[in-house]
Order: sequence, then C-alpha cells, then structure tokens
Amino acid sequence: MSPAPLLAREREAFAAHRAAMGRDGALRDRDVAPRGTLLHGFLLPFSLVVAALRDPKLRRLTLRLAVVRFLALAVLASFAIHAKPPETAAKREQPRNAVLVTLEPDEKTGEKREKVKVDLPGVHVDIDPEHGKKDVIVGGKTIEVRAKKRTKHAAHEDAAPRDEAAHAAPPGRLEVLVRKASADWAILVAVLGVLSALEAFLVFLSRKWDDQLSFHVSALSGVLPEDAEEPTPKLTFDLRWLVRKLLRRLRGYLVFAAGIPAFLPLVLVPSAGEWLFRLALTGWGWYWLGVFSASKSAHAWADGDAADAPTPIRALRDIDARARVFAPVRAYGRIWARLTRGVNPAASTFERSPAAFLGLALARAVLSLPGLYLLARPFIPVAAGRLAAEADPGERFWAVTAQRPSAWTAEELVLGGSGLAGSTLQAPRPG
Repeated sequence: MSPAPLLAREREAFAAHRAAMGRDGALRDRDVAPRGTLLHGFLLPFSLVVAALRDPKLRRLTLRLAVVRFLALAVLASFAIHAKPPETAAKREQPRNAVLVTLEPDEKTGEKREKVKVDLPGVHVDIDPEHGKKDVIVGGKTIEVRAKKRTKHAAHEDAAPRDEAAHAAPPGRLEVLVRKASADWAILVAVLGVLSALEAFLVFLSRKWDDQLSFHVSALSGVLPEDAEEPTPKLTFDLRWLVRKLLRRLRGYLVFAAGIPAFLPLVLVPSAGEWLFRLALTGWGWYWLGVFSASKSAHAWADGDAADAPTPIRALRDIDARARVFAPVRAYGRIWARLTRGVNPAASTFERSPAAFLGLALARAVLSLPGLYLLARPFIPVAAGRLAAEADPGERFWAVTAQRPSAWTAEELVLGGSGLAGSTLQAPRPG
C-alpha cells in the first residue's frame, strides 16, 4: 500500500478518536476507527479512559481506585524517601586515619631524610625503611602509614595543573546545565525506580479491583469481558500469581534471545553489517513488544495449540527440505519454534493487526510512567481485547453481533452469541 492511503487512514483514525473523546458511547460502535492503524492502537486506551470517566458508574469506580492508590503511593513514597538506611558494621566503625609520609631530599646537601623517630607522651613515631620500621602510634592506637617518595621538582609539577585550573575560563551556561542534568539524572532514575517498585507492590495487593473495572470497561467498549461474572474486588497476596508473572517475564526474555542468532550473519556484511544487525535487532524487539501488548488480553490466547509459529520462525522451519545445505537452518528453526510455541497464539493475534498492536505498545510505554500506570492498568487489557476482536476473522469476541436472535437468554446476551455462550474463555489470564 502506498504512503498516501496509509496517512489518510491514520488521519481518519485520529479524527475518529477525537470524536470518541468528545461524545459519550462512541466506543460501542465497532467501526469507530479504521482497523489496523497505528494511531488507532495508540489512542484506544486514552479513549477508553475518557469513556469510562463519562459513564456515571465507571467514573466512580475509576476515580475511587485511582485516588486510593495515589494516596497509598504517596504514603509509601514518603516513608521510602525519609527512611534512613540501617547502619552497617562498616559505618559504625570509625575509619582509620591514614598518614602520608613524604620523603624529600635536603635542598642543600641532597641527603635523603628517610628516618623519622618521635617519642612524646601519647605519640610514638618510628619510621626507618632500611630496617623495615613504619610504626605510628597515637593515643595507643596504631595508625596506617603510607610512604611516598618525591623529587624536589614534584611540588612544582603538582602546582602547575592547579595554576592552569586557576587561570582556566569559567564554564559556560550550557556546560553548567549539562553538568547539572547529568548529576540529577541518577537521582531521577532512582526516584522513578522506587515509585515503579511501589506501584508494582500496590498492584500486587489490589489487582482484583483492576479486574472488576476491566469487566465493566469491556462492556462499554463492546467486547466480551474476560470473566464470565463480575470479579469480586478484594486485597490479595497471591504468590502463585507473582511466580507466574515472573516466569512469563523470563519466557519473554527467552523468546527474544532465541532469535538473536538468526541476525548474526548480518554482521558479516561489509561496511554496513553492524548497522544492519542493530536495525534487525530493533525490529525484532518491536515485534515482541507488539506480541506482548496483544498478550495482555485473554482473547489473544483463544486459538491455543491451533496457532502456528510466528512468520520469521516459519520461514526458517519450513525452508526447502531438498537442499541439504539448509539442514542446520531448518534444525535451528525447529528448535526456535519449540522454544516459542507457548506464545504462538498471541503472536498470531499480533500478526493479524501489527500496526494497531505496535501503537498499543507505544501507548503502554507512555502509560507505564509512575502515576499514569495506576490509572491506565485496567484499560490496557480491554484495549488489547478490542484490537483482537477487530482483527479476528471469526468475530468471536464482540459482545453484540448483527445476527443476534431475539430469543436469547440473559447469559447469551452477556456473552454476545459468538459461540461462547455457556462457557468461559479457555485461555491463560494475562498478568
């Protein structure tokens, strides 16, 4: 497709979401924006937040959850900032003073003064390098001695840099700003890290409220909720959920690292090999960011074992079997496919609408900032579910279909008559 139609569809998606944020209930229409556009995936979570804040019931749930979490975050952050680190044994011990002994030749005779001996009440100094004596005792405590030999020109050599620094031009305003920014960068990173860790702890305890809000936002967006019934909000301390989340994170690192050997031959290209490798690795990283964004919805896992391996893996796995020279490549493709088969359903969902899920990945990056994450977390799975529903060829995930019978039961109305009535989604719940 030429750039002009792509840009036209992106502009249309932007206009549609701007209209959706300006009126109530626009997200109920499944044609609210062109499917498969980058801006549609990026703006969808923001449109869902605005739609939820306009709904009276969802506005109460959203604001109550956000305010309580923000207050808890502020309290925990204040404790973390003002807490004093415990004193370690090394800090409790007073550091030993170091005495720097400089041995210089006599300016008149050139004789080296290497022997020093002082005996006073409470002070004992006996330094004789010839006999291996380096004893300095003050008040009954032995003090470390470090001897340094110098020539008579060393003082002038050391003074020269200080003189040059004294006559050096003062730093400019830009240089001062750069130094200040560099000094403050470590503090900023540390603060963001602490806030992110505290947010993760709050989510770990209160994630059931996210599930409840996602359930209602799914109905607002016209997509099947992931739970058959409204989840009961409560505080949880589920270590199994935490272990599953950590294992999925490790699996994500594994599937990304498994593809790196496929790009190593690019390094052999003359002149441009290193740049080609970096570009390929960046594209591979964005591919999996899109897959992981799709995986936030249970709808992305609906295909289960029926989903095939991702396209790059299939290309290596199914390479011409008649050419023996490609046997190592096929073996690598089969091993690669085996390592990544656990994420095949999410990868297949992503490949149906890659631009939209990449837009959602960008939105996740923006909304992962401290403060925004607590507000947006319940809306990301719904946005991923909406994109999965738009890309699904069987239209299995819409809450309402055009062929809705008039005699459906209440349960069928909730499940949308998509063939899932009376059952729950057989998919792992995303973390």
